[in-house]
Amino acid sequence: MVKIDTNGWEKFHLYDKQLFTIKSGTKLDKVKMTMSNPSIVFVGRANTNNGITGIVDEIDGVKPYQEGLLTISLGGEYLGSCFVQRRPFYTSQNVNVLIPNHDMSDNCKMFIATVVFKESRTHYKAFVNELNRHINKDFSILLPVSSPGVPDWKYMEDYIENIKKVTDDSLRVLCSVKDMKQRKIDTSMWRDFRVGDLFDIHPTKAYKMSNNVLLEEYGGINPVVVNTGFNNGVGGYTNRKCTEKAGIITFTDTAAKSTDSFFYQETDFVGYPHVQGMYTKGHVWNKYESLFLISVIRTYLKGRYDFISKMTRIDIMNLHVKLPIKKTDEPNWQYMEDYMREIETDVKEKINIIV
Repeated sequence: MVKIDTNGWEKFHLYDKQLFTIKSGTKLDKVKMTMSNPSIVFVGRANTNNGITGIVDEIDGVKPYQEGLLTISLGGEYLGSCFVQRRPFYTSQNVNVLIPNHDMSDNCKMFIATVVFKESRTHYKAFVNELNRHINKDFSILLPVSSPGVPDWKYMEDYIENIKKVTDDSLRVLCSVKDMKQRKIDTSMWRDFRVGDLFDIHPTKAYKMSNNVLLEEYGGINPVVVNTGFNNGVGGYTNRKCTEKAGIITFTDTAAKSTDSFFYQETDFVGYPHVQGMYTKGHVWNKYESLFLISVIRTYLKGRYDFISKMTRIDIMNLHVKLPIKKTDEPNWQYMEDYMREIETDVKEKINIIV
């Protein structure tokens, strides 16, 4: 990746007359909305799927915002998530709408959305110093300029267009890769195992530590595993002493994306509130065996839990999954390791083709 030289760039407030008018959004609660004839996307405090957390019915008397506008999350775990919306939409609490003050191209909007997210994650913190106190007051971003005080729209347009081209080229390379193995696994000889019989599952030692304590200490060298389905669960770094040893599986027992939060931790870490640890019983699962199990667990859990029906530690302990076995009926550790090593090799080869 080519590092951008931002020397000569200038700061602009989001509410600058050359940029946006900021609106507070519709401030709706998705749980209270109906979905019998869904037609309007609902944008929440999320950082995937363009921030869209569902599709809901249109409400009489509540006009949706139109496509082409930007949304920005002002707080929570995904603070600063900023997207260009492609369909009419409603927003949840703490999600603002950015309305361009002139005919701004989609590429320029995407450029600015990326800068907004980077600025937010660099200088603001969820639960400590969130954007809702700054968005209309002093929140600013660096942008390229064509002359003093004038954003360089052509630079932004060309930059994003080039990103699109590079991405399209990479996708074409991936699609042209031949002899990609289609793995159809025969599970007829596998047998059920109760996860709680393989692992002791309990909260990490920092489970009851307040959010503010950990967040205020971000900036150190020890990873903090948080309530997320991304970046191997790592949400930041702290100088606080690690509370957990490497070599365990972690997951979170809260939020709608709990089933995406299973990760193998390769280094010692600090566990955030609601992070559960899976500690091996008897056999010590290595990285590849653990990754195999994680894939199996995610498959079993997909679509089972959401904000209303949350996944708990007890659910995972009582979960039964099929695993390959030896003649002795114990899990076939070697099969699991070999399978995941083969996957790893294939992925590395594809990445080498792209780069």
